[in-house]
Amino acid sequence: MKQQVIVPNNYTLCIKGDCPKAANCLRHAAVSMMPTEMQKWSILSPAYLAQMEGECPHYRSAEKVQYARGFVRMMSAMTVQQAHAFKGNIIATFGMNMYYRMRRGERLITPTEQETIYQMLEKQGVTTRPEFDAYEKDYLW
Repeated sequence: MKQQVIVPNNYTLCIKGDCPKAANCLRHAAVSMMPTEMQKWSILSPAYLAQMEGECPHYRSAEKVQYARGFVRMMSAMTVQQAHAFKGNIIATFGMNMYYRMRRGERLITPTEQETIYQMLEKQGVTTRPEFDAYEKDYLW
């Protein structure tokens, strides 16, 4: 059975089929992912797109990326001092609520956020890149 892709609410779509990047653009691909019962969509203005020159600032790659989920095991492998500093850095960067949601795996961690977390760990003296609790591929909406 094919897994249904859920397009986020109010994700702006693109219906410009003659765009040279349409075949690889998530905004264009998402048009075919929309459920048939969806009555309204948010789309980029065709008039705006017709007069636009150069690279499209709205282009989003339709390639799936690797998200991480949770870092409980990562923290358990740290020293107490490293874990305490790590927690403080994550809270300062993402907020306390987000720290707990990310730690437990309730919220996916984007590739950019993963890199931020690894940079925090490097500053604390963690020399190897520890694994997150789980990984999954999805679109970078």
